[in-house]
Amino acid sequence: MERDPAFLAECQALARALRPSRTIADLREGREWPALEARLRQVLAHVRRFLPDRPPLPSVQPDRIKAVHWNVEHGNRYERVEDALLHQDDLRDADLVFLNETDLGMARAGNRDVVGELARALGRYGVWAPLFLETGAGRYDDVRLANGRPNAEALFGLGLLSRWPVSDVRLVELPSPEAYQFDIERMYGRHIAVVATVERPGSRFVAVAVHLEVHRTRALRAAQMRALLAQLEHETLPVLLAGDFNTHTFDRGRMWDPFVGAAVLMFAPSRALEHRLLFPDQGHTREPLFDDLKRAGFEWRNLVDRAPTLKLRFDHLDEMRVLPRLARRRVRRALSWAERRARLRLDWFAARGFMGGRGHTVDGLDGHGRASDHAPIVCELW
Repeated sequence: MERDPAFLAECQALARALRPSRTIADLREGREWPALEARLRQVLAHVRRFLPDRPPLPSVQPDRIKAVHWNVEHGNRYERVEDALLHQDDLRDADLVFLNETDLGMARAGNRDVVGELARALGRYGVWAPLFLETGAGRYDDVRLANGRPNAEALFGLGLLSRWPVSDVRLVELPSPEAYQFDIERMYGRHIAVVATVERPGSRFVAVAVHLEVHRTRALRAAQMRALLAQLEHETLPVLLAGDFNTHTFDRGRMWDPFVGAAVLMFAPSRALEHRLLFPDQGHTREPLFDDLKRAGFEWRNLVDRAPTLKLRFDHLDEMRVLPRLARRRVRRALSWAERRARLRLDWFAARGFMGGRGHTVDGLDGHGRASDHAPIVCELW
């Protein structure tokens, strides 16, 4: 799908219009807000569809579905992501690829259409939808990677690639901390799930890509999951759900939360901490979203292993960046040991209506300077 100059111009105009407002409250009090909101809604409802030049070859194992989920960190290291999906034994020739954190026109990722280029490289049908319109270069390492270049469309979203055609694509809007996302992260939008019917010959099913909130509480992530599951309640086809659920088991956003989290990471017994972070669906600190998945008839335990999919970097935490620079260095040294213990299971498959399945985490592609900060995960379903 070609880039649309009119759509590009509209995205850039909207980003310029958003920048002067320091808070979302200020934005909504402006006289221009009603017209601006309508334009923003139109941009954020924009779904891009991709068709392969020729129909993909049939699967070499037609009795199973091989799926990959990967949070690709915007596509900041696109070439490494593409190479892994094409050539890495665990990933290549997947029937479905769920993609979180995929940019359209962000300078940090070379202003690429990340999902469009991956769809072309892999020869797959594809779908992409935006979560947020960014007003700046981004966060963490993004500013350095952008290297002063301006953004193009400045959109950040979710993607899905498929061996088979997809139909009935729809977006499910989820509860989102809009003030935090605009006031602190400087982006406008909302969390969504992309729901699509996969036209697998003889056995259609529904694929759902989602990325849940990381900066607030377990209760908010559970509320997001419930909003999604309510839209799937009456679905009669099998459903495969994949995404970065951000199941770190900590609550964030309140004054005392950083101190509670730091104390747990520094002083909890190693075995108890490892179990908490790699089994976030169990115990008194569990993420309640798993209770909602269970009530809705979804299974996940056989579709994943218990390997970490993210190794936490404290310089990626907003709570660290609000400290004065000198204090930040001292706290950073004190927390270096805790950082090595912070190995999190954030990425998941969950399924309903399939006969069975198994899954695992792929090593060697995640970490600072590698293809992404997240490890990809794979599952096979029957």
